[in-house]
Amino acid sequence: MARLKDHPPETGPEAARRPPRVAPEPLLGEIGADAPFGIVVADPDLRCTGANASFSALVGVDGANAVGRGLAELLPGASPALFEAARGVIADGRPRFRIPVVLEVSGQARRADFTLYRTHGSGDDRPRVVGLARDLGTLPNVDAAERSARLRPEAVAERLARLQEVTAALSAAVTEEEVAQVVLGVGLHVLGASGGSLCFPEGGILEVSHAAGSMAASADGGTPPALRAPLDEAFLREEPVWIGSSAELRARYPALVPAGATLGDASWAALPLRVRGRPIGALGIGFAGAHRFDEEERGFLEALAHQCAQAVDRARLYENQRELRAQAEEAAETRELLVRELRRTLRERDESMAHLDALFVNAPVGLALLDRDMRYVRLNAYLAAIHEAPAQGLLGRTLWEVLPPVARDDLIRDFQQVVDGRVPLVERTVTAPPRVPGERQRTFVITWYPVRVADRLIGVGSLLQEVTEQRSAEQARGHVLGVVGHDLRSPLMAITASAELLQAGPLDERAARSVGRILRASGRIDGIIRALIDYTMVQGGPEVGLHARPTDLAALVRSVAEECEAAHAGREVQVAAPEPVHGEWDGDRIGQAVANLINNALQYGLEGAPVEVACWGEAEEAVLEVTNAGPPIPAELVPHLFEPFRRGDDERSQRRRGLGLGLYIAVQIAAAHGGTIRVRSEPARGTTFTVRLPRSLSRASGRTT
Repeated sequence: MARLKDHPPETGPEAARRPPRVAPEPLLGEIGADAPFGIVVADPDLRCTGANASFSALVGVDGANAVGRGLAELLPGASPALFEAARGVIADGRPRFRIPVVLEVSGQARRADFTLYRTHGSGDDRPRVVGLARDLGTLPNVDAAERSARLRPEAVAERLARLQEVTAALSAAVTEEEVAQVVLGVGLHVLGASGGSLCFPEGGILEVSHAAGSMAASADGGTPPALRAPLDEAFLREEPVWIGSSAELRARYPALVPAGATLGDASWAALPLRVRGRPIGALGIGFAGAHRFDEEERGFLEALAHQCAQAVDRARLYENQRELRAQAEEAAETRELLVRELRRTLRERDESMAHLDALFVNAPVGLALLDRDMRYVRLNAYLAAIHEAPAQGLLGRTLWEVLPPVARDDLIRDFQQVVDGRVPLVERTVTAPPRVPGERQRTFVITWYPVRVADRLIGVGSLLQEVTEQRSAEQARGHVLGVVGHDLRSPLMAITASAELLQAGPLDERAARSVGRILRASGRIDGIIRALIDYTMVQGGPEVGLHARPTDLAALVRSVAEECEAAHAGREVQVAAPEPVHGEWDGDRIGQAVANLINNALQYGLEGAPVEVACWGEAEEAVLEVTNAGPPIPAELVPHLFEPFRRGDDERSQRRRGLGLGLYIAVQIAAAHGGTIRVRSEPARGTTFTVRLPRSLSRASGRTT
């Protein structure tokens, strides 16, 4: 690698004693290349990508040969903790400070410490670890045991200083994960350990929750049983377990190490984590090579375990407090939401109640709610005015107390029927006799209906409307039509008889035409009178008297069809009624309805096309169909087709003479028999009126169309 800037070669004794420079990568720069301490840069695989001259002199490797080689190869004899620390720096970005190592360089033991931090190369997003190495000099050539004894006081003092760093870092940890990162990161580096683990009981079994280095999970996902055994023993006995070598591990737990299995030389310490006199877990620490744990080192490790236990306990308390606080905040938010929702619901309920109150108070009909004992629970001003009493004065009073005797019995009977049957009674007519001389009788229509809450009957609702004026108008109209119909017949009969008498005598052509016009006009007037009389009759509804007797509907239809065909010269009525259709009907009224339908078809059907009439019987009903060809009935007219005095607005309807009562009378006659009349009008199939009649008045359903 080339330096950023070349310097002229130095000469003299000083240049001869200075170690040769190693060309650094751009990360080192001019300052790093000339630094008096070693600098090495490595990639995530811990391969050297650059080093300065001081590092080359420390490790005894020529700078040109350092690039591309692994740190483990460049630093023979260094503790695995150094390499674990380097990987940790790359992983989490936290620097590691003053990690002590003893290197074997050219047959000599050389002391050094490393500070590690993470950086990124220029133009390269891959992280790199930078090691700053401090050369602490060489050690005398003594055996390993003596060297360890000489280094122990210094190491202990240094560890005590590092313990303060660990304690400070633990005091800032607020979660169990952060505590594990401190203990298995900073703690292991302070100790120069090769690995560690934190275990906590789950379901009565000690489980490894956090691990690093040589004590991390194996390829099969678990910690080897031989390494778990010391942790279980320390947790159960609540005492530290010290294992100085692999041989000691085999001797202590012979059943856990298979015969013939080889174990790399290592040492372990397992310490219980105790808080307030009870164990909460275990801390395991592993070291590369055999290790004798002296009293000072054991005290140091136990102090670390105590600090770890306290930190875990604080983290759990913090987590519990955080969860409780989160629950309290969530409960507060939920309470606030519930309060807001309750307020909104109450506001909406108040608005709904206000709307209902307005609807109830301003209704132009009487509205009331009564309990099951017939007491008024609520009523509006309209109903109170009918009772001629204030609404508040009627609350709590029964129908028996407020109604006049004449109407009282019927209303109470209807009320009880709704309570017992749980079904409404619609538009029951009630009359109230005059209360003072000169007052006319009043008529009301009342509807009763059950009121339920959650399928429980709480009372009965009533809707009452006075129809005195409407009924008086209907009666007056009926009287007028009846008088007109009956009183016009006498002079009409005289006119018709006189015209027929004149027609029988000798008349010239002009007089004959005049008499003919008189007779035709008299016939039309007679038809109108008959329609008015029929209309007056059917206005009586179900109370119209029907004289039912056994009747063959097929024969009746054929007879009526012949009469209608004779009255319309040049027109044809085809009847399809091959079999008798027997039933009990009022033959005169049914014949009148059939005549109205056939005459309607002849008047509005296509000129020159026959009117088709079909009649057949079914199990419970007789069916009659009248069909005429021609343009279909306008869709907007169909819903009003059976209303009285209703005629179409088109030119075809205006040319026809009549009052528009034929279909109305026909449908009322059918309804009086419990039958129906339906209409179907299509361009391709013409217009068809279908009549269905029960075969007996005893099975009549009272249906209307």
